[in-house]
Amino acid sequence: MAALLMTNIVTVYAQSQAEFSSEPDKSMATAHESFIKGDINKATAEIKKAATYVHAQEKKVAKDAAPSVKKAAEDLDRLGTDVEKGMVKSGDELKKTFAQVDYALATAWHATAEQEQKAGKNASAAARSAGAGLEGAAKWTGSKLDAGAQAAVDAVHTAGRGARLGVDALGRVIRGIGEGIADVGKKIGG
Repeated sequence: MAALLMTNIVTVYAQSQAEFSSEPDKSMATAHESFIKGDINKATAEIKKAATYVHAQEKKVAKDAAPSVKKAAEDLDRLGTDVEKGMVKSGDELKKTFAQVDYALATAWHATAEQEQKAGKNASAAARSAGAGLEGAAKWTGSKLDAGAQAAVDAVHTAGRGARLGVDALGRVIRGIGEGIADVGKKIGG
């Protein structure tokens, strides 16, 4: 009976990998789920995998946005070490760090999208990455994006499936994502 109850609790509180469609969230969700189930080795490995991904993003975002991505990757490195040493006692500690990582990625990719758009470049990929980070940060905090931010994220998802956004539409998407980042930032103290 107790085992059945614990299984149900784990199911309720573990972030599922199915909730996320891209990295680093897939690895972070697997890490969270593994941690909740008591598989510390797998949790540690998945956190390290997410950290490696975030370190790689540091080189892709705008130069002035890279330090926040570097710090996020270092926070994941530290979290992985703390999980491995048994210093992390709750899944909520993981969720908090994961939300901050996604928030840092969203902010950095948003700044990159703004710079690319001002330079006359196609900022769609950067906006899509910003939207993914924003969506992940919201999920880790257990909150929903407001209607404008969700519409912006949905628009970049649609654009990712082959639809093209015009310059004005992309500008609105970038602004909507920026507003969503500000809103989620209040929830995580960003």
